[in-house]
Amino acid sequence: MKKHTIVGVVGQIASGKGILVNYLTNHFAFSSFSLSSIVHDELKKKGVKKFTRQTLQDVGDELRRGYGDRVLAQRTLEVINEQKKGRIIVEGIRNPGEIEFLKKNSDNFILIGISVNRKLRFERLLARGKEWDPKTYEDFLKVDRRDIGVGQNKSGQQVAKCLTYSDYVLSNNKDVKDFERKIKELMKKIINS
Repeated sequence: MKKHTIVGVVGQIASGKGILVNYLTNHFAFSSFSLSSIVHDELKKKGVKKFTRQTLQDVGDELRRGYGDRVLAQRTLEVINEQKKGRIIVEGIRNPGEIEFLKKNSDNFILIGISVNRKLRFERLLARGKEWDPKTYEDFLKVDRRDIGVGQNKSGQQVAKCLTYSDYVLSNNKDVKDFERKIKELMKKIINS
């Protein structure tokens, strides 16, 4: 693995992105950054304290339309470069423009996609209990469809398209232990390449 490595993570809602991020920070000394933190910062600037997942999606889309599809990745990379960390993991990728920017502006960029059954993701979403997550399956489907790109324009949510850019795809349809085993095997492969 090169000196400065950025691992990008893409996956649908409640696919296990947080598990992957925690595993890499705890076992492989990665520093974690989330494109969503840029969206949260924007909400703070606007004085918005209560929000839903749809609000987050709207603000992310608005930023991409106003400043270009790369804007969240660009702002995150500025923070990363200031901190001069060696191993970085970036989550919250939802638009191909973000991937293209990170590939073009990083020494070594690897994209890991996560694949999970939809019903299992909804069960996990309910179990994690984030206040901005949908509470019914119907609301989940609505948010999930938007997240993958249904009815979205070029600057919108495009997770399904982003997954096609993945260098590696991990399945997370079992338990945490199985998923962490897959992460460990993949990282050994990446580090030794």
